Amino acid sequence: MFISFGMIILTVTTIILLNAFRSGIEFYKSPTQLLELKDDTINLRVGGLVMRNSIKSTGVDVFFVITDGTNEVKVKYTGVLPDLFAEGRGVIVRGQLKEKVFVASQVLAKHDEKYMPRELQRTLNSDYSN
Repeated sequence: MFISFGMIILTVTTIILLNAFRSGIEFYKSPTQLLELKDDTINLRVGGLVMRNSIKSTGVDVFFVITDGTNEVKVKYTGVLPDLFAEGRGVIVRGQLKEKVFVASQVLAKHDEKYMPRELQRTLNSDYSN
């Protein structure tokens, strides 16, 4: 009886923890991986380099394109960009893909490319990392 009760408690606790983790998980993707994604309801972090001559501002909305050297993703962000945000530099955006435009809720600019995540470093072309 004690073993059965313990197994029930363990199962309920596991289900509660898995549901809590699932709502808080954000997956990291490159622009190429993002374009292959079928589910546009999950929160993602997408990393790449800001393409040159791609930053357009309309009031508080900012549009720019990030690339991994293979594919490009248009990003829309509403708000003030970080001071280190610039063309040709690394960036990580957090948000959701909606109708082929990544709507970012947060933009993180990196100060030095040698501190980029391993996943992003593998996906970027060497000619884009200069």
